[in-house]
Amino acid sequence: MVRPLSPSGSKVAMLGIFRSSLNTWPVRILFILLIAAFGVWGIGDVIRNLGGDDGAAAHIDGVSISPQDVNTAYRQQLQQTAQQLGSPDQVTSQMRMMIAEQAAARLVAQTAIDKMAGRMGITAPTADVQKQVFAMDAFQGPTHQFSHAQFDQVLQANGLSEVEFLHLMQAQIIRNQLLNSIRAAVTAPGVMVKTAYAFQNQTRVAQLVQLPFAAAPAPAAPTDADLQRWYKNHPTDFSAPEYRRLTLVVLSPDVLARDIPVPDAQIHAAYDRMMAAQPPKPETRTVDVVLAQSQAAAAAIAKQWQAGADWAAVQKAASAAGATALALPNITPDQVPNAALADAAFKAAANSVTGPIPTGGTSYAVFEVAAITPGGPSQTYDQAAPAIKLQLARQQAQGLVNQRVNALQDALAGRTPLEKLPGDIGLAALQGSVDSNGLTEQGTPAPIPGNDALRQAVVAQAFKQKVGQAASLITGPDDSYFALTVDGITPATMKAFAEVKAQVQSAWTQDQMQREQNKAATDMLQAMKGGRTLQGVASAQGLTVTTTPPLTRQGQAPQGVPQNLIGPLFSLNQGDSTMVPSPDGFVVAQLTAINTPDPKADPVGYDQLKASLSSALADDMQAIFAGVVTAKGNPRINQTVIQQIAQP
Repeated sequence: MVRPLSPSGSKVAMLGIFRSSLNTWPVRILFILLIAAFGVWGIGDVIRNLGGDDGAAAHIDGVSISPQDVNTAYRQQLQQTAQQLGSPDQVTSQMRMMIAEQAAARLVAQTAIDKMAGRMGITAPTADVQKQVFAMDAFQGPTHQFSHAQFDQVLQANGLSEVEFLHLMQAQIIRNQLLNSIRAAVTAPGVMVKTAYAFQNQTRVAQLVQLPFAAAPAPAAPTDADLQRWYKNHPTDFSAPEYRRLTLVVLSPDVLARDIPVPDAQIHAAYDRMMAAQPPKPETRTVDVVLAQSQAAAAAIAKQWQAGADWAAVQKAASAAGATALALPNITPDQVPNAALADAAFKAAANSVTGPIPTGGTSYAVFEVAAITPGGPSQTYDQAAPAIKLQLARQQAQGLVNQRVNALQDALAGRTPLEKLPGDIGLAALQGSVDSNGLTEQGTPAPIPGNDALRQAVVAQAFKQKVGQAASLITGPDDSYFALTVDGITPATMKAFAEVKAQVQSAWTQDQMQREQNKAATDMLQAMKGGRTLQGVASAQGLTVTTTPPLTRQGQAPQGVPQNLIGPLFSLNQGDSTMVPSPDGFVVAQLTAINTPDPKADPVGYDQLKASLSSALADDMQAIFAGVVTAKGNPRINQTVIQQIAQP
C-alpha cells in the first residue's frame, strides 16, 4: 500500500518532476493534477520588481526560487511548445524568452499560494492523500483497482520517488482546498445568464433569393484583345508549375502495416472492447413539422395533410396560414427544439400525420414522421474490422520502425545512395517529379506512401532542399521517417496563349457572368433599402423566394443557405436586408423574424449555461485572488537569469 508521508527525502520542484516521457498518458494525468490550478492565472502582470543579485531566479514572500527549478519548468514547456509547432526549429528566440518568463511567473505564484495556505493552517491528512492516490486512473491495474506495481512504474518513469510524489500530492490537496473555497462562492447572476441564454439560443428566419452564376446571361463574345489582356493579367492561372525530380525513401508504420497479418481473433476482441466503450447509436427520425399560432389553423393543415396532400402542398398551406413549415432530417430527441414535440415525434408511427399538439403558449404543431433509422451499434463488425485490423497492424509496425530506423540512419551516414539502401529495412521507394501541391506532371497526386501529413512533409522538404544535397534522415509525422534527394528542377513556365486560349475564354466568360450577378444582387439590395420588399423585387424579375427554417447563431447552415450568411443575419434588425457570395452565385436575404427563447421552456439548458458561466467567473475570481496573493509577497524575478535560461 502507499506508505504514510514522511518529512525525509529530497525536495524537487513542483514543475520539475516530468523530466522524461512528457507525452505519455500517465504523465499527462500527473501534469494536469499538479498544475491545472495555475492554468487560468494571469499572474505575470503582478511581478513588478525585476532584478536580483544573489543568483536566485526569483524571490517571493521570503522564498528564493532556484535557476534549476525555473530551468526545469522552462524545458518542460519548451518541449510541449515544440511538439505543438511540429519542430524545435519553429520556436523563435522571442518565444523562448516568453516561455522562460512564464515558467518563472508560474513558480512565483505557486509559491505565494503555498505560503498563504500555510499561514491559514490548511492541512491535508495522510488518509486523504492516500484516498486520492488510490482513485487516480494512472495507477489502476487490470482489475481497475489501485496497483502498487503500476504506481511504482509511473513514478519511476518520471524520476520521482514515492515520498516525493506523496508530498507533491499533499501540497496540491492543500492548495485545492484554498482555491476551491474561493471558487465555491461564485455564481453567475441571473441577469447575465438570461442575457447569455437569449444570445446563444435566439433563432432568426429570413427570405432568400438565389442568383447563381450559371443563370446570368451569356456575355457578348470577347475579342482576341480581351482574351490577350486577361491572359497577361492572370499569368499564374495559365502557367505550368515548378516541378522537382525526387528520389525518396519512406520508413513508416503505415507502410510496414500493410504486410503484417492480424489474426481474426484479435480483431474480434478489439471490436468487442470498442463497442463496450462506445454508447450505441441513437435512433434518428426525419420529421416534417408545421408550427401554427392557433389550434384551428393547425387543425385545418392537419386535415389537408391527412387527406393526402404532399409536403410541398403542406408548405404552401402553412405559408398561406402564417404558419412555419420545418423539415428536420435525421434528428435525435435532444435536437428537437420543443420537448413536447420531441416526445410526440418519437412516439408516433412512421408515415402518419399527428396533431395538432400544444407546444407551449398559443403554438400548436402538426407533423409527419417521414423516416425512422433504428439505433444500435455505431458500427457493425464488418464495417469496423478493416480499420481495426490496420490499427493493430500499425501498432506492431511501430515497433519494427523503431528497430530499423538505426540501420537506415547508419546507411545514410555512410553516404549510401537511396536506390542502394538495404532491401530488408522495409522501405517504400519512389522516383518522379512533383509540384508544390504534390501533383505529378500529369496532374495526378504523386504516389507518396503514407497519410496526407506525411505527403505534405515530403513535398515541403523537397521544395526546401537544394539540388544534389546529400540525403539525411528526417522525422516525419506519426512515427515516420523519410529521406530524399532533389535530382533536378523544371522551372515554372507560362503556357503559350494558343495552348490555353480555350481556358482563357472560359475564365473570362465566367468572370463576366459573376460580375453580372453581382450587379443584379446589388441592384436588388438597393431597391429594398429604398423601401421595397424582397418578395416584390423578386416577383418583378421572375425570381423565386424561399424561406429559411429558424437559424441559430452558431449552428450549421441548412442546405440551400450559405454558411457565411449566418453572421450577417444576426447583425440585422428585423426587415433589414443583406447579400453574400455563395460558392456558385450570390444570395440576397431579408430578415423576417427574430425569435427569442423563453428559458423556462428549457430548464436543463438554462442550468447548464448557468453552471458554465459560474465556472468561468470562478476562474476569473481565482485569477484575481492569485494576483493579489502574489503581489502581497513582493515578487521579484532576476531577468539576467531568465535570459540565460532562455538561451538555445
